[in-house]
Amino acid sequence: MDPMDTVTRSVGGMNTVTRGVGGLAVAFGIAAAVSVALADPASAAPGRPGTSADGSAHDSRGPRADSVHRKPQLRAAAALQVPVPVAPAASVRADRRSVRTAAVAPVVAVAAPTGSVAATPKPHPRWDSRGRLITIYKGTHFVIPNRWALWVTKESGEATFTADSAYDLKDEDQYDWNKLAGITFTPWRPDRNSSMVVWRYNLQNGMYEIGPFFNVDFAYVFPNDDQIITVPADQMFSYTVDYTGISVSYGDITVHKATPVALKPNFWTSARVTGWFGGSEVAPRTVSYYQRLT
Repeated sequence: MDPMDTVTRSVGGMNTVTRGVGGLAVAFGIAAAVSVALADPASAAPGRPGTSADGSAHDSRGPRADSVHRKPQLRAAAALQVPVPVAPAASVRADRRSVRTAAVAPVVAVAAPTGSVAATPKPHPRWDSRGRLITIYKGTHFVIPNRWALWVTKESGEATFTADSAYDLKDEDQYDWNKLAGITFTPWRPDRNSSMVVWRYNLQNGMYEIGPFFNVDFAYVFPNDDQIITVPADQMFSYTVDYTGISVSYGDITVHKATPVALKPNFWTSARVTGWFGGSEVAPRTVSYYQRLT
């Protein structure tokens, strides 16, 4: 056999192999091309054809290729990549709260004045514009509260009797005088030496009688008839007691009774006289009135 023929055949065999290998290469090349064509350009790694070295995308296929191939992907990417807006969601909730608040705003506006009125402190039942409520409980003589004080040179104030001040002793003691205020110079025995404003309830006319009264060494110095003032319920009157005497005023009426000569004021033993029911009898019911010291 001719050696050249052998070479030729060998080459031919190699050529056959080469053609086979080439066919496979072509097949793989076509498959790769199809894969690249179908791949998402937006997912291309930096540095590949169609992408700059810094990773920024550019496309040489022109506007038509961009409009055909990229627009669906961009829409999909926009749908997937835009984050859920947390702050706007909070704003929406706030807006919803605002809407609810706006819906009840008229009710709040109407209720506000009522709230302001409710917030205004109400006068204490034992203290109002008429003064402090003074109470004498049934079966007792003394008043509550007792505002006793030492070293007094002057005692003045205002008082108001009410329907709760009325009483009926059902006997002649109805004419006894109750003590309202004043100064005593023997605090261990207030009824020994003192200057006091007194009062009583008149069953016949439903009025209250007030006047000046003194104790001089246990002796009583009553007001004269012309020194007694008649006061209706719920009407305020005023009084002043000092070392010179006692004055009582209601409206344009004022009476004054001078301190008896036999009564010797003494500052160092002086004390305020507080209220006292009677007389000789205790209160037949709970009695009260208003008093304000001035």
